[in-house]
Amino acid sequence: MKQRSVTLGIFAAMAAAILFTGMDVFVKALWRLSSGELTFLRGAIGLLFLPFIARQEARPVFSGKDTALLHLRGLTGGLGILLFFVSLKGLTLGDAEILTELSAFFMCFLAPIFLKNDPGGHVALPLAIIAAGAACVMQVWDFQSFNSYALVGLLSALFSAGAYICIGRLTEEPGRHSGTELVFYFQFYSMLGGAAMLPFTGFVWPCGIEWLWVLGLSVTAITAQMAFTWGCQHVHSLIISFVMYTAILFHILAGWLFWGEVLTVWSWLGGAAIVGGSALLLWRTR
Repeated sequence: MKQRSVTLGIFAAMAAAILFTGMDVFVKALWRLSSGELTFLRGAIGLLFLPFIARQEARPVFSGKDTALLHLRGLTGGLGILLFFVSLKGLTLGDAEILTELSAFFMCFLAPIFLKNDPGGHVALPLAIIAAGAACVMQVWDFQSFNSYALVGLLSALFSAGAYICIGRLTEEPGRHSGTELVFYFQFYSMLGGAAMLPFTGFVWPCGIEWLWVLGLSVTAITAQMAFTWGCQHVHSLIISFVMYTAILFHILAGWLFWGEVLTVWSWLGGAAIVGGSALLLWRTR
């Protein structure tokens, strides 16, 4: 059961990567709306779905434990998504995702300090292959997108790594917190962060089909968060952070499909390495 749980956890992380890609496609489509407004709507509408998810989970939403850590998880996660939405305004879909997925490298330094459990040496090779694939996609030897938006993307990665660490700590003891509780704090702080920006960025009412994009943004976001959180509850969060590199490939493909963003041979080679490394990771943890 434990091996099956690990495999399902990795699949959940991959599903989250696909859903997060869908979320970011909707964000790009809603170019008229500010980053603050998008973050606010994402958090507020997502909160409306949580009672239905909690009913399905059939567990108490609030455990009363680790309150400070839960708030820190919400704050770091909320800042991470807000800064990511800001970076999307000035970067291609693929470049923005590349930068925010550097959170896995921040995790490599933070996880040994803050997390007690060890992911195990048997996952080192597939993680290295995934990282090498990401480096190819990024073309780290010739990256052209370093500007103020890229710096915002790096900050987003740093805060995302902090959120991963918090989730890792919160899920080290199985069953201590429900998935709904972990997601609630993230949604709540996302809403607060977006609301704090509204006086500076303004609020534009969506019109026509934009309301459908807003709904799509919220549904994919909350579903992705639940899948991601479920994965973290069953697999070491360092492994999850590397599996999320698959989102780079999905974002580059989506950018090419919807906005004609360039898909280079390095994107294909790196994408193949990411997929191959992920498959090897699944096989080694089967």
